[in-house]
Amino acid sequence: MKKIRKATEEDHPALMKLYEHDIEPDEGMARRFADDLIHRMNTLLCIEGEEIVGTVSWEVRGGLEDGVIELIGLGVDPDFRREHVATSLVSTLIRDANAYYESEGHILRFIYLFMEASNDEARSFYRRVGFTEVSQIPNMFPHDDGSMWTKLLA
Repeated sequence: MKKIRKATEEDHPALMKLYEHDIEPDEGMARRFADDLIHRMNTLLCIEGEEIVGTVSWEVRGGLEDGVIELIGLGVDPDFRREHVATSLVSTLIRDANAYYESEGHILRFIYLFMEASNDEARSFYRRVGFTEVSQIPNMFPHDDGSMWTKLLA
C-alpha cells in the first residue's frame, strides 16, 4: 500500500540512492540533492513498503500574502507510472500548501512550474491535473527550451 508523507532526515540515504540511480552516480551531487529536498524545500514522498516510488517538492514564492508557490520537481519511478502516484502527490501538495497558507492567515492562490518543453508525457499529465501552459522559454535548459505552466486555485 502506498503512503504519502513529508521527507525527513531519515530519508537522506534513500534520496541519495535515488539520485545516483536515476540521475547520475555522483555522491556529492546526490548529497546536495537529498539535503535540498529535506532541508530547503517542502518535499513529499510516496512510499511503497520501504521504497520511495515518487517525490514532489515545492517552495513559497514572494510573500505569503501573494499566495504563490512553485512546484520545483515531480518524479515517479517508471515501474509505478500510471498508478496515480503523480496525481496523488500533486493533490497532497495542494492540500498541504493550502493548510500551510491557512495556518499563516493567507490563501494559496497560484501554483507555477517550469519544465522541459519537449517532455510530452509531463505536458499531458499537467494538463490532466488542471495546469495551463502559459509560456515557452527558448534555451531555458542547456539541451531544451522551457515551458511554464500555471494553476489558479483562488
